[in-house]
Amino acid sequence: MRIAASIVAVIFLGGCQTIGGSGDILNLQTDPPGALVTIDGAGECETPCSIKLNGPQNARIAKAGFVTQYVVLNPSSKKQVVVPLELAAASESVDETALPELD
Repeated sequence: MRIAASIVAVIFLGGCQTIGGSGDILNLQTDPPGALVTIDGAGECETPCSIKLNGPQNARIAKAGFVTQYVVLNPSSKKQVVVPLELAAASESVDETALPELD
């Protein structure tokens, strides 16, 4: 029964999970969602997720096709943070290059 409840919780919560020890909870989101967050080289979650902070924590935020961001997360009165992600390559250059001729 306990396993079934865990599976149901995972299905309904999706990417939302809580990592970290005791402390203030910070809800971390990225735009676009689905980035992998690593806290101080340990614990991971996929955005959106919640992180328990009891002091400043170094976070690495990475998503395929986007520039990796390194930020310091601090416990504060702000309970939600949205980190905008920047595309790794300019999309305009795709139209500037010609494709090779196919035989």
